[in-house]
Amino acid sequence: MFGSVAAMAHTRPFYTKDIDIGVAVDSDQEYWALFQRLTEFGTVDGHSVVIHDTPVEVFPVDISPIIQDALDHADRKRVEGIVVKVAPPEHLLLEALRVNRNQDKGRVFLLDDVIDKQSLRALLERLDDDGELKRRYQTLTGKSS
Repeated sequence: MFGSVAAMAHTRPFYTKDIDIGVAVDSDQEYWALFQRLTEFGTVDGHSVVIHDTPVEVFPVDISPIIQDALDHADRKRVEGIVVKVAPPEHLLLEALRVNRNQDKGRVFLLDDVIDKQSLRALLERLDDDGELKRRYQTLTGKSS
């Protein structure tokens, strides 16, 4: 899991207006077949399929090196009685900084309370080539990483 739903597995419940699902596929053709299948359950609205009034965005994990790395380091957590792979909080925080939407900025503060600072520093060293994520983190939180 990724996005707000994954963040809630590490923090506390909060309002989320959508569901983000990262998928590991071998080709664009596989991705589009999956997206088409999802459209059978709702209507397309931009990059999302709206199912029972909830936008569901499915994206290939290779859109971001942070998401790809998160998949390799996913935690197994019990969510609503089901064991699922959930992105670590440090990856979720970095991806929120990368995407940088208003709703992601609030998630940074929630995740900042539960992350391992040493893990965050190591991820920034590996995945923040131009230093932009570190700058966004410092600007938003007033903290150094």
